[in-house]
Parts: sequence; C-alpha cells; structure tokens
Amino acid sequence: MGKMEIYMCKSCSKYTFPKKYFCSNCGSIDYDLVEAGSGIVKEISLINHMLGQKDWKPRNIANVETNLGICITVGIEGNIEIGDLVTLSLDNGVPIGKRSR
Repeated sequence: MGKMEIYMCKSCSKYTFPKKYFCSNCGSIDYDLVEAGSGIVKEISLINHMLGQKDWKPRNIANVETNLGICITVGIEGNIEIGDLVTLSLDNGVPIGKRSR
C-alpha cells in the first residue's frame, strides 16, 4: 500500500482530492502532493450493490476528515465507527482507511 497524498494548489494552498485540472479557488493548474496520513471518520455508508457487477460483495465506505482538514471518501477495513481515528493509505490508487492503533 502506498501513502495517501492530497493535492495542494501551489498558488493558494487549497487542498483537493482527487486532482482537478485547475484549482477551483484561484484557477492555477500547478499542484504539490502533501501526505494525509490520518483522519477522523465523520460518516459511514454501506454499498449493498453495484450496477453491472455480478459478484459484488457489500462494503463500507466512509467520509473522513483528514489531518489536513479536507474531507475525502475512503473504503474502510475492519470494525470502524464514527469518530474513530483511521490511518489512510492508497491500495491500487483507491483510498483506504484502517483503524489507528
């Protein structure tokens, strides 16, 4: 698994994820990558089915406020509840949250 990185506009320092073609705040197209290693779970949802998928297994996703202050949607692993601190990483480009120890 790779580290979770968020895009930060080089001109105005606004965070965004996923990357946008241009910054919605100032219009710049230049970004730096900044590590977002953890976050707090704000909301959890269960995806019961996915259109066009035969062998879909229900899975949980969560809205997480990262340590940088930006909220992102991540897949979650394990028994996680609202308010839990999670460690963030990327698994094949997909953001994942796991309960911090």
